[in-house]
Amino acid sequence: MAKRVIKLALVGGGMFGRDVVLRALADVERCGVVPYLGIPGLDLHAGDLADVTFEVVAVGTRTAGSAAALAATYRQWVPGSRPAACHGDAPWIEVLDEHRPDVLFVATPDHLHTAPILEAVDRGVHVVAEKPLALSLAEARAIVERSREAGVVVAVDMHKRYDSFLRSAFVDVVPRLGELLYARAVLEEPLDVSTRVFKWAAHSNPFSYVGVHWTDLFAHYLGLRPVSLHAVGQKRLLANWRDEDHPQGIDTFDAMQVSVQYHSGLHVSYVNGWVNPADFEGAVNQELEIVGTRGRVFVDQQDRGMRSAISGAGTRTHNPHFQAEVPRADQPGDRVLVGYGKDSLIAGLEAATRVSLDLADRTALAGTYPDAESAVTCVAILEAAAQVAEANLACLADNQGAPVTARFDHDDYTLVTAGEQKVAG
Repeated sequence: MAKRVIKLALVGGGMFGRDVVLRALADVERCGVVPYLGIPGLDLHAGDLADVTFEVVAVGTRTAGSAAALAATYRQWVPGSRPAACHGDAPWIEVLDEHRPDVLFVATPDHLHTAPILEAVDRGVHVVAEKPLALSLAEARAIVERSREAGVVVAVDMHKRYDSFLRSAFVDVVPRLGELLYARAVLEEPLDVSTRVFKWAAHSNPFSYVGVHWTDLFAHYLGLRPVSLHAVGQKRLLANWRDEDHPQGIDTFDAMQVSVQYHSGLHVSYVNGWVNPADFEGAVNQELEIVGTRGRVFVDQQDRGMRSAISGAGTRTHNPHFQAEVPRADQPGDRVLVGYGKDSLIAGLEAATRVSLDLADRTALAGTYPDAESAVTCVAILEAAAQVAEANLACLADNQGAPVTARFDHDDYTLVTAGEQKVAG
C-alpha cells in the first residue's frame, strides 16, 4: 500500500498560531493523529488513520523575519522537518500555490480569516481556522457556500467545546436543571492582549474575540436559536491609549455586555472585555452560570484548584487543562502537548484527513467537529452585537439612552430602535 501522507501548512505566526497551533502540529508530525483522538471522542476512527503520516510543508507570516523565525522554531520541535518560510501581505498564496498543502491552518488576525480560507477552498484545500470564522455574516455565508461546492472541510477552532469542565456542565448537569431560565457567561482577557500582543485590536472587539466561545457553546450543546439582542459597550481606556504603536489610541470597545434572548425562552448575558489588569490572578477571568427551574450550575476558572504564590509575582491561578507540556516517559527532556486547546484542532484535522483520503465525505461528517455551518449563527450574533453596541454608544452620547436592539429571523437580523414600531399589548 502506498504511504498516506497529509501535507499541512500554517498562515499566521502570532501568539496563538505559534504557541498553540504550530506546537500541536509538531506532535502530529512526530506521532500522527491517532494518539490524540480520544478526548475529542473520535477514538473509533483510530484504525482508519493509524498509518497516516503528516508533514508541515510551509508556514506563512507577513514579514520575512517572522516567517523565518517560525520555521526555525518548528525545526527545533521536529528535527529533520523542512517547512518553507513564506511571507508577504498575502502569504497564503505562496503557501497554497508553491507548497500545495492538503490542509491549511489559519491563525491570522480576526479580520483576516476570510481571504486565506476562501483561497484555500477554491483550490480544494481543507481548512482549520481560528475563531471567529469571520467578522461578517456575508463572509461566513460565502465560506459555507463555497466549501460545500468544493466538498472540502472548513473547521473552526472552538476549543471551549472540549474544555472538560464546560462540557460536563452542558452535557451532565444542564439536562437536570429543568426548564432553563437565564444564564451569565463572562470571559475577560488581560489588557496586554489588546495593547501589546495583538496589533489589530481596533479591527475587532472583545465580544467577537472571546464571546464567540460562549455563543458557540449555547448553540452547540443546547441547539439554541437567537430571536433578539441588546448590546452596549464602553470606550474609555483603549480609545485614549497612547504608546509608540498606538499614537492615536485604539478604536475598539474596552468591554461589551451583550444580552441575547433565545427561542426557548432562555436569556443569556454575555460579558466580555480585554482590559483586565496585569495584577489579576488568572490568565483570563472566566465564569459561567446557568439557572433552571430545578437548579443551577456554576463554572469558575479560578476554582479549578491550582494556585501559586511566588515572591514578586503575587498569587496566580493556573489552567493546565487548556495547555500543558507533559514529559514523555522514555525521552528525557522531550514533551508532548496536551489540553483542550489542542483537542479542537485535532477534531478539525481528523475530519479534513478523512475527507482528503476519501474515507468519508463532508456531508457525512457534519456535527462531528466545529464546522463552518455551525459558526454562521455565531457570526450573525457577533455582527449584530457590534452594530447594536456602536449605535447605542452614539445614542448614549446624545442623551438618548440605549434604545437599539436586533431582531433575528434565523441567521438574518434587523436593527430596531425603540419607538419605531408599535408593540402589541
